[in-house]
Amino acid sequence: MNSQTPGPSLARFGMKAERLLLPIDLAKCPPEAFLLANDLVPPFKGEIVLLYVIDRQTNSVTFRGRGPAFRRAESLLERVGSEYVRPTVEVSVRVRVGIPHEEILAEATTSDVDLILMPTFTPSIWSRWFGVRCGDTARNLISEAACRVLVADMRTHFNCFRRLPRDNPEDRWAA
Repeated sequence: MNSQTPGPSLARFGMKAERLLLPIDLAKCPPEAFLLANDLVPPFKGEIVLLYVIDRQTNSVTFRGRGPAFRRAESLLERVGSEYVRPTVEVSVRVRVGIPHEEILAEATTSDVDLILMPTFTPSIWSRWFGVRCGDTARNLISEAACRVLVADMRTHFNCFRRLPRDNPEDRWAA
């Protein structure tokens, strides 16, 4: 009988986390990150915390309280989590406003996570030429995080704001 040997898994290398923080950019949501997260968190006792940070530096809209921007981001995170995270893993959803690496670090501390899985995308040839391998957010997380940080290069992504229709047509918040 010809049985295939399972491919290398991060679990074989001791990379497991009871509680994992997965920061997601809803405009560039990487489905590959969820496959990796599902492999890192044990079923029936693990938790994945999905985090979206509304960057106040790049957004011209002032965000106060829990307005339509928060509700839209939370509903998108819940839908993405239910679609891509294994059903045997608990999913928590968080939305924060601020500077991304600071909010990711604050959420990691608040949620007491074991591992931060930071999806990144391959930089342009010019960035690599000048020695830039990952973005500022990933570099800051690596240098300042109290827990382990796994930076994973992603190849594909989709825009949640365009792909997933609005639940409430009255919600006029534009992504």
